[in-house]
Amino acid sequence: MQNKNFKLKYFYIGLTAFLTVAACVVFFFLIYRLPGIFSVFKKILSVTQPVIIGFVIAYLVNPIANSINSGLLKLSNKFFNKNSEITRKISKAISVIGALAVFLLILVLIIYMIVPQFIDSISSMIKVLPGQLDAFISKISTEFEQNKDLQALINTVYEYEKDWLQNDLAGYVNSFATYFASGVWSVVNFLKNFAVGLIFALYILFNKALLMRQFRKLLYACINNTAVEHIFKTGNKAHKIFSGFIYGKLLDSFIIGVLCFIGISILKIPYTMLVAVVIGVTNVIPVFGPYLGGIPCAALILLTDPLKGLYFIIFIILLQALDGNFIGPKILGNSTGLSAFWVVFAIVVGGGLFGIIGMIIGVPLFAVIYYLVTAFVNFRLKRKNLPGDSDYYDSTVCDKIKGAGDLRVEMPLSDPPEADKNS
Repeated sequence: MQNKNFKLKYFYIGLTAFLTVAACVVFFFLIYRLPGIFSVFKKILSVTQPVIIGFVIAYLVNPIANSINSGLLKLSNKFFNKNSEITRKISKAISVIGALAVFLLILVLIIYMIVPQFIDSISSMIKVLPGQLDAFISKISTEFEQNKDLQALINTVYEYEKDWLQNDLAGYVNSFATYFASGVWSVVNFLKNFAVGLIFALYILFNKALLMRQFRKLLYACINNTAVEHIFKTGNKAHKIFSGFIYGKLLDSFIIGVLCFIGISILKIPYTMLVAVVIGVTNVIPVFGPYLGGIPCAALILLTDPLKGLYFIIFIILLQALDGNFIGPKILGNSTGLSAFWVVFAIVVGGGLFGIIGMIIGVPLFAVIYYLVTAFVNFRLKRKNLPGDSDYYDSTVCDKIKGAGDLRVEMPLSDPPEADKNS
C-alpha cells in the first residue's frame, strides 16, 4: 500500500511538471505567433462587424425602448383596463420600432445640422490657410530682418518647402488619392455593415428575453449553479458600470459641445462648427480628451487671429473647469468607482492597445476588472478572517495579525534563537 502511494505521489509530481512545461511551450508559441493571432482576431472582427454594430445599437437604444414600452403599458392599463398578451406584443413592437426611429432621427439631425457647416469650415480653412501661412512667414521675416543668420535659416526653409512642393508633392497627392479611394470604400463598407447591424438590432430587441433565456440555459448546462450566479452578478455590475459611464459621458459631451458652440459664437471665433464638433467629440475621452481636441483647435485659431486664439484658450480652460468640477460629477457621479490614478492608467493602457476606442471603453472595462479583483481579494481575506478595509494594512499589519493569533501568516524570516534550536 505504501509503495502504491509512493508511486502515485511521484506520478502527480511528474504530471504537474509535464503540464507546467507544456503550458510554458504554449505560452512562448503564442508570443512567437502573436502577429498571426492578432490577424486572425482582426479577420474575425471584420467578418462579425455587422453583428457587433447590431449589439451596440441594441444596447444604446434599449433604455429608450424600455421607457416607451412601460409608458404604453401604463396607458393601456389606465384607459383600457387590460394588459393582455396581444397588448403586450403591440406595445413591444411599437417600442422597438419607435426606439430605432428615435436613434435614426438623432443621427439624421446630427448629420443635417453639423455636416454642412463642418464641411464649410474645412473648405474655408483650406482656402484661407495658405495665405495665412504666407502672411505669418512674411511677418517673421520682417520682424527678424536684421538678424542675418535667422534670415538665412528662413530662406533655407522656404527653398526646401518650394522644392518639396514642386518635386515631392505629386507623389504625396497620388498616395493620398489612393488612400482616399480606399477610405471611400471603407465608408461604403461601414454603411453596408451599419444597415445590416440595424436589422440585427431589430431582431435582438424583439427577441432579447428569448436570447437571455437561451443564454442562461446554456450556462446552467455547462457549469455549476454557483458559478452561474457569480457570472450574472458580475454581468449586472458590468452593465451598471458601462451604462452609467457611456450614457453619462455621451450626455456630458453633448452638453460641452453645445456650450462650446454657444461660447465661441459669442466670441466670434472662426471655424465655429468645426471647433465645437472637435471639442464635443474628443470630450468623450476622459481626462485627455479636452487636450486632444483643444490643442489643435487653439493652434488653428492662433494662426488665424492670435488674440482670438488667446480668448479661445481661456474659454476652453474655463469650460473644462466647469465640466470637471460641476457638469461631469453631476452626470457621471462615481459610476466607475475608480480613483484618478486608475482612470489615467486605464486610458493609457486602453489607448496603447486599442487606440481611440480603447481610450473610450478602457475606463469602464478596467472598472469591471477592478471590481472582480476586489471581490476576489475580499473573498480570500474573509476566508482568512482578515478585514477588507485597506486602512488596516499599514506598516504595522504584521504585528496586528500576530496579535490577533493568526499563525498562518507567520514565516521564519531569520534563524530561530538558540533556545529554540536545542529544544
